[in-house]
Amino acid sequence: MKFSVVIPTWNEGAGVGSNLKRLREISDAAAMEVILVDGGSRDNTVAVARPWIDHLIELQTPNRGAQLHAGAQKAKGDILFFLHADTQPPNNWQESLEKAWLQSRSSPLAATAFSVEYGYDAGLRLAAWTRNTRTRVRQIVCGDQGLATTAANYAESGGFPEIPIMEDIEFGKRLKRLGRIELLPQRILPAARRLHSRGAVLNSIYNKYIALRYALGEEPAKLWKRYYAGSRHDLPPAPPPSTKPHPFAGRFKPRG
Repeated sequence: MKFSVVIPTWNEGAGVGSNLKRLREISDAAAMEVILVDGGSRDNTVAVARPWIDHLIELQTPNRGAQLHAGAQKAKGDILFFLHADTQPPNNWQESLEKAWLQSRSSPLAATAFSVEYGYDAGLRLAAWTRNTRTRVRQIVCGDQGLATTAANYAESGGFPEIPIMEDIEFGKRLKRLGRIELLPQRILPAARRLHSRGAVLNSIYNKYIALRYALGEEPAKLWKRYYAGSRHDLPPAPPPSTKPHPFAGRFKPRG
């Protein structure tokens, strides 16, 4: 089984090299290709990452949905594994995914996601439990869980929408039409920088606020800028508005 690891980046020079090096060290290189899709980084992300990757795609502006979709279109593997640049997969990630995808099932499997682990204090453990339970029970998956699916499922679902934020939630909805999203027990370790800086409670409230504005019809490009305001001093202009209609277009229009 061949794996295509698709990694979107934007100004990740500080840590992307060490994370890619570890990925190489724990992986069977013969059964893997690493595709990095950069969204116009202004730092040394591309230079640091280049020795550790097989393919590089460079876009002019950060748009994670477009970056992930571009990487998926380049991929040649049987399984597409979407991994955030600041996230460390389990040591046995290839074995775990291969076992999950080769297992016989009575109902179709649309995708898999690893169980997140954010840290060991009570708030971080609760945040991880909430995220994992939401995937297990409600079939809602987020990008930091290491979403994986087959090339065939990706094509049939329509893939990631080319929007800069909430692309993971929308892609999960598309996948659910094809079958079940299975939560794997192996632990994936996201950096979860906003969670650590804001704290579990404030981060949860803010994420719900962003999700609500999205559900009420706010343009993803505007929402992306709102989400990153104050947390990224190198913030470039927001990605251009999508030419495709918002999934909830015409319902409500938020104020502000």
